[in-house]
Amino acid sequence: MPLRIKFVVSKESNYRLDRAIANYCKENNIELSRSALKSRDANILVNQRERKLSHIVKEGDVIELTIPDTKLINILPQDVHFEILYLDNDIAVVNKPSGLVVHPSKGHEENTLVNGLLNLLVERYGKSLSFAGGIERPGIVHRLDKDTAGILIIALSDKAHHKLSEDFKERRIKKTYYAVVKGYPEREGKIELPIGRSRNDRKKMAVVPEGRYALTEYRVIEYLKDHSLVEINLHTGRTHQIRVHFAHIGHPVAGDAIYSRNHRQYGLTGLALCAKKIIFNHPATGREMSFEIELPEEMKRLVTELRSG
Repeated sequence: MPLRIKFVVSKESNYRLDRAIANYCKENNIELSRSALKSRDANILVNQRERKLSHIVKEGDVIELTIPDTKLINILPQDVHFEILYLDNDIAVVNKPSGLVVHPSKGHEENTLVNGLLNLLVERYGKSLSFAGGIERPGIVHRLDKDTAGILIIALSDKAHHKLSEDFKERRIKKTYYAVVKGYPEREGKIELPIGRSRNDRKKMAVVPEGRYALTEYRVIEYLKDHSLVEINLHTGRTHQIRVHFAHIGHPVAGDAIYSRNHRQYGLTGLALCAKKIIFNHPATGREMSFEIELPEEMKRLVTELRSG
């Protein structure tokens, strides 16, 4: 299935064409690589006329981009372990285990969730995956960190992808996380602090004044030995938001190798963090759907140990 994008220029007036496309993709959760955009087979039209990427666009211009199947990256179907919670012709809902990368990227070209989706949904069940989110991550509408377990919605059709992306952008989809954090935070609270790239390490995120607005709401489910089991709701979706916010207030997520110094003490292979519940409206029918999973076995074991500790 080729990647097709069509939109009308608004605020990108007097921008280069490639920048206007990049801005649109960013705002609509579409991942498009620079190499794919510059490929010879990419067909780019402005007001139905072919234009170079250096062309300056203006308000009201209609931009159309098509990248045919021949330019899709070679993602191999592979037998990857994950659980399907729900499946129809528009979406799938899956339970991603900790340790599994969501989609191929540099250093993680194989054995990702996408490889598994191609194997199970496409090869075995004869389903399709939407490429509306980019040729490098078919079906992916939202992500979880490699070491975070939990529920993900997968788009099988472009229509479903666009509707789900809109619902995520407008915060209509409710996601609830559970985490084991160090120490004893207040029984309930809100963490309202901006998040951006760390000034000391560009690979990390941090609370910085110039960062993007971020709001995390939580309540303590249970106080354990030197730790707490907390339920978390995100009002924004910043990179590493839960991990950064709780580390900043002195209660890092157990097992966090990036934002905590003592992650090895837990004997975990990932984070004590799970996207446990999700509520959303089906992108085709509008019916409210709710899914909830049990905590991963490692988190259960950790909670039991800290409870008896």
